[in-house]
Amino acid sequence: MCKKRSRQRGHLFFFFTCIILIPILMCGCSHLYEVFMAKPAFKEANDYLNQGNYKASLSKYEQIITQYPTTGDRVLFEMGVIYAFPRNQQKDYQKSLDYFQKLIKYYPTSEYRQDSEVMVSLINEVNRKTSLINDVSRKTPVSNDATSKDKKIITQRKHIETLEQQVKELEKKIEQMKEVDMNLKEKKKSFPEK
Repeated sequence: MCKKRSRQRGHLFFFFTCIILIPILMCGCSHLYEVFMAKPAFKEANDYLNQGNYKASLSKYEQIITQYPTTGDRVLFEMGVIYAFPRNQQKDYQKSLDYFQKLIKYYPTSEYRQDSEVMVSLINEVNRKTSLINDVSRKTPVSNDATSKDKKIITQRKHIETLEQQVKELEKKIEQMKEVDMNLKEKKKSFPEK
């Protein structure tokens, strides 16, 4: 009888353990399953990025986050990187900053959090330096002065070209005058003197 109760307790313990562990495992496994299933989509988005097709890459990442929401932190990070990518002609530091900040806010335990914080810091520094450069260029008319000097140089080059053309024309006239003078001397020699 004691063995029977012991066996029943063992079965009950096993049953309750299964009831507790199955949902935990399912939640963890579903995340791993989504990450596994999203792998080809991430590769495709990365291929677009490597080809320089940033718009298609961003579009693919938007699809990924819709289909595989548990990969949201990585998607936000990748999109932030694309918007800050130096070769991206449509780079937008503000959008990049927004994506990194969303990642930090909504995924505080993400493995991409620390890198996102670094990117936020770098983008803020770039924005600060760009602002300083713009302030300095507004305060000093160096660019206007340089532009006016460039215009003067162009005007002077055109004037030099005009003068060189005039010199060539005058040289031609001198040559023609010499020919006329030579012809006159020849004719004078051919006429007898009185």
